[in-house]
Amino acid sequence: MSRPFVAAAVVIAIVLGLAVARLPAQQSTSTQTELLAEVRLLRRAIESLAGTNARVQIVFGRLTLQEQRTAAAAKHLEEVRLTLANVTREIGDLTDHAKDLESALDDGRRKPDEIEQARQEATMIKRQLERLEIERARLAGDEADAASALNQEQGRWSDLNRQLEELERALTKP
Repeated sequence: MSRPFVAAAVVIAIVLGLAVARLPAQQSTSTQTELLAEVRLLRRAIESLAGTNARVQIVFGRLTLQEQRTAAAAKHLEEVRLTLANVTREIGDLTDHAKDLESALDDGRRKPDEIEQARQEATMIKRQLERLEIERARLAGDEADAASALNQEQGRWSDLNRQLEELERALTKP
């Protein structure tokens, strides 16, 4: 009886040995599958991060350039406004001078040669005022164009800044 018992024990030992050997192999395969899935997820996350990083750098570069364009447009607008203010001041000064000449002409105490000289000067001032009015009208148009250009550049800057904020929010999401 001991022989069948030993044979049964050997068979049971072999079956148990095979079962135990299979169990770690199955666990190992399961662990490998899980690790492989995790590596794939990490790779996707890294690729996504790299793509987002590239987009952030592009948008940030564009934003920097747009800030320079906006600053240049603001500077141009300020220059046009200063020039317009100077021309307007010059028109005011010449208008005041023309009024002084007219009052001098109306004064009856002037000599005929002084009156003629004042008339010539008044004519010259009128021509200069006409030229300056044309220049002021041109500058007013330039000011409107420069203000419009600045608004467009500020709008572009705002759009790029919004894109950068969206990318920032996308990066902070879990």
